[in-house]
Amino acid sequence: MIHANISNDSLAVLINEGNIKILDEVKYEDPLINKIVGIEINPLYSMVNSEDKFSFSGTVSFYPKSQNAEIAFPFSKKTNTDDFLQIFDGEATTVNIDAQYRYFLGKYRKGTYIMAGLRYSDRDEQNSIISLNYNKTGISFGVGYRIFALNGLYWGCSIYYGKYYWGSDDGPNTFMNLEFFKFGKTF
Repeated sequence: MIHANISNDSLAVLINEGNIKILDEVKYEDPLINKIVGIEINPLYSMVNSEDKFSFSGTVSFYPKSQNAEIAFPFSKKTNTDDFLQIFDGEATTVNIDAQYRYFLGKYRKGTYIMAGLRYSDRDEQNSIISLNYNKTGISFGVGYRIFALNGLYWGCSIYYGKYYWGSDDGPNTFMNLEFFKFGKTF
């Protein structure tokens, strides 16, 4: 039988040194290293909102190297010709452009983020009775989630709510955006 004379203090030092050695070998590989921009689309948005007219939703994102953040510019265009919206023999086109600052809550730019942003919205309604065009600007707050792959592909989802403060009194005063199927590529 072998007996070693190890005190609690020396055992603690050995455990601590072992942990440091393990942590030195296990490092997070950032999929955004040397990536500065991302482009994503929401194919579900186009499928749901495009019956006989073109609809599209996407985002252009920038990833500042020294920040745990993403600066994003989501945009969407939707044209409706639906009688439910009281558009008879005409159409209504809405274009939204957002500017958002997304702060990731973890140690790295992945996972859950909170966001604040601005939205500009332009709506044009044309039919045989009316011709209405108005635009509004508002602020929004929300939450989202990102998963980045090492090959540059990523998936994201978000929900945010906002209120229009500037511009026309026509149309709604608030807005909400829910996105679940946004896929992108970083460059």
